[in-house]
Amino acid sequence: MQRMNYVLFGLFMLVSQSLLAQSLTISGLVKEQGSPQPLIGANVYIDGTNLGAATNQNGEFSITNLKVGEYEISVSYSGYTKINKIVKISRDMPRLIFEMENQQTLLKGTNVSAQRIRQAESSLKLAAPLKDIPLTTSSVDRDLLDQLQVNNVNDALKYATGIKPKMNYGGFQTFSMRGFGAPVIMLDGARDERMNLSNSAPLTSLAAVERIEFVKGPASVLYGHSAVGGILNVVRKQPTKYFRGNFTASYGSWEAKRMTLGLGNRITDKLSYRFDASLSSQEGWRDNGNKTANAYLALDYEIDDKNKLEFRMGANDDFYGTETGLPSVKYDIYDADDKLVYQKGDLPENFDRKQRYNDPEDFLKHENVNASVKYTHEFNDESKLQFHSTYSDDLIDYFSTEELSYLTSISDIYANYYMKGSEKMFISLDTIQRTFPLRFSHETQTYQNDIDYSSSFKTGVIKHKYTAGYYFMYLDRTCFKGYNVGVDVKGDGLFAKVAVENPTLNQGNLSTSFSGASLYREYVNGFYFQDLIEVSEKVKFLAGLRFDHFKVNMRSAKVDLGRHLTDKSEETSMVNKSFSYRLGGVYQPIESLSVYASYSSFFKPKRSSFNANYVYLNKDGKEFFPEDGKEVYEPENGYQFEAGIKYDYKSFLNLNASAYYIKKNNIVQSLGKTDDGRRVYGQIGMVDSKGFDIEALLRPTEGLSITTGYGFNIAKYRQFSANDYINSTAGNDLTFNPRNQVYAWAFYQVQKGTLKSFNMGLGANYSDKMFTDSNNEYELDGYCLFDAALGYMFDKTFVKLKINNILNKEYESSSVYSNQYVPGQERNFVLTVGLKL
Repeated sequence: MQRMNYVLFGLFMLVSQSLLAQSLTISGLVKEQGSPQPLIGANVYIDGTNLGAATNQNGEFSITNLKVGEYEISVSYSGYTKINKIVKISRDMPRLIFEMENQQTLLKGTNVSAQRIRQAESSLKLAAPLKDIPLTTSSVDRDLLDQLQVNNVNDALKYATGIKPKMNYGGFQTFSMRGFGAPVIMLDGARDERMNLSNSAPLTSLAAVERIEFVKGPASVLYGHSAVGGILNVVRKQPTKYFRGNFTASYGSWEAKRMTLGLGNRITDKLSYRFDASLSSQEGWRDNGNKTANAYLALDYEIDDKNKLEFRMGANDDFYGTETGLPSVKYDIYDADDKLVYQKGDLPENFDRKQRYNDPEDFLKHENVNASVKYTHEFNDESKLQFHSTYSDDLIDYFSTEELSYLTSISDIYANYYMKGSEKMFISLDTIQRTFPLRFSHETQTYQNDIDYSSSFKTGVIKHKYTAGYYFMYLDRTCFKGYNVGVDVKGDGLFAKVAVENPTLNQGNLSTSFSGASLYREYVNGFYFQDLIEVSEKVKFLAGLRFDHFKVNMRSAKVDLGRHLTDKSEETSMVNKSFSYRLGGVYQPIESLSVYASYSSFFKPKRSSFNANYVYLNKDGKEFFPEDGKEVYEPENGYQFEAGIKYDYKSFLNLNASAYYIKKNNIVQSLGKTDDGRRVYGQIGMVDSKGFDIEALLRPTEGLSITTGYGFNIAKYRQFSANDYINSTAGNDLTFNPRNQVYAWAFYQVQKGTLKSFNMGLGANYSDKMFTDSNNEYELDGYCLFDAALGYMFDKTFVKLKINNILNKEYESSSVYSNQYVPGQERNFVLTVGLKL
């Protein structure tokens, strides 16, 4: 059988080469006019055909399958004047060189057409225009990040639909994607498992980031388990063959300071580099005292025309002040005259929104070192083999006096009360108590290796462009726990009572330690195949299949003397196996319009092992007794159906719109505790999500661009098995998922006169109300924020001013424990001066 496989592969390669030999290939370079700077990701198309290519990191392109003749070639790149040129193609024609004129458009929105091929190659592993692919994507590019002076993922993703970012506990980033949390995040195409493991994780600043790509909906076919609502791919800057440098210094509200440095150039003819570093600090809107420090180095080595080696390394050392929010009341509150003064979920009026009530000893520290090596061998213009290996060492260290509670008494010693059954319970609204300090730390080492081969072939008149690959991941994670209050967390400041007005935050020392740990070792083996099938110029299909074998080994341990592990338990294992698939089609009635539909599946393994002290409920809400060492719960699974359009009208309008339905089965939820303190878990239901989103980029006149988006989503619990521990949430909305989101940004660059190079921007961002608990008892109100940006460029230096929340709108950005609301920032500014070479 193995010999037969070799024979078939050899025949396939011979046939592929013979087909390619019958066609002509043109190649060339696209660069900036009057500069050696190559343009990366420029679109080069042969008009009247479906042939095209995107320029690579050196600004080079090649297009094959051409015949001798005369063709019109179009070259486009956002911010540059489009080129249309008639070219006679022959067997001995010279290399083509296109020089593009810079329009000095400093601001760009999402889904810019000139970058679409590049995005497809990065996120979807397909060197094809996005208009040919039946999936929905968005991208926030470096130009937009720079002009609006956005330095974190949370703010950057305000400019994409289908996703709701939020910051938890001061520095933990998380996202709701088309209604679902615990997303898959990637760094340069490699998975970051931390959010998938614990729903949120810190992400460092964006100084080294080129763009953020968002593939909407399930993406398990290419990226494996748990890619339910979508994936985010953070793409860092690439080495350059010509000198490029930038330096910025920023100052803003609440003593916000930031410096960034970036350099790129060639070291030799074969070796080029990119280096970025940044430092930032701020006292913060609520005295968080955040600090970040990160550095990034990228090296590209071109061994020869067909072999390339890429090395990437990044590191960060960040500190975040933790955030507990402001506690709303959990009951209807009455005064001494039995008058209702606050309803459940209201925030008492005596709170100062700027005041943070955490203990001064609280902290969130994040340290990360990551490295990757990618080797690419190009057999020819259509076929290549890639090896991509990555390693990450991540440390999260956290302590916070998280829960804030009101003082209560059965005696009438306080002025207000609420009803507990038929009895009055008196409550103080003047003093709060820190009732649950939480200490933990996660050490995570991850190794990944991805091998893929991509090529193309024909079956008759049908063209195939495919990718096949093998993925392996090993993850070693130790979760240190300091959950025993009074033992792991102790000191004079434990359970401190703090006045709401003019509080004394430091009320005694607190010391912390770890008493236990959970140890995880995960192994993932995945095999995938994806084929873009071109039936004709107007009809294309995308088919994909993946098989994953997921295994996790788990054990517990005690902790002695800091982080020393003792008394390790016997290891238990859990194995999941699953197929994921995708099928989609695109119809292009005219060159500028694509109509598409797709169906895709996903699965998410449950990382849970048998614990004799837990109570387990099955799908019917009945208690069952799993076997030790066996899978406790079935993995979550489901599917998405999506349909949409993509429309490009020259450089005037780019439009994407899609509608979708996602269903997820086998939801597992914590249901509380029994009377004797045992934890209860149940696989109790099904949820679904449906909605649509629209994104558009409009350029009505030279120098003016308008980007806008609208997303609508309803995500609900649809089935919820009855049980004795919790009320059914069937029919309730999923948490932190606004039904309506809108953004609109207009940017104008003065083209002529004394104010040439002056630019301005004005935008709005609206987020609908969202619930913070599954019972839908607590909610954050909707809000609309307006921002403005001004900038001016003096040759190679520039100055920029950004004003956020210019109307000084009061709003809540997120919550802790459902009822502790985190106030959003009031009006603030950031001023940046810089140099760009």
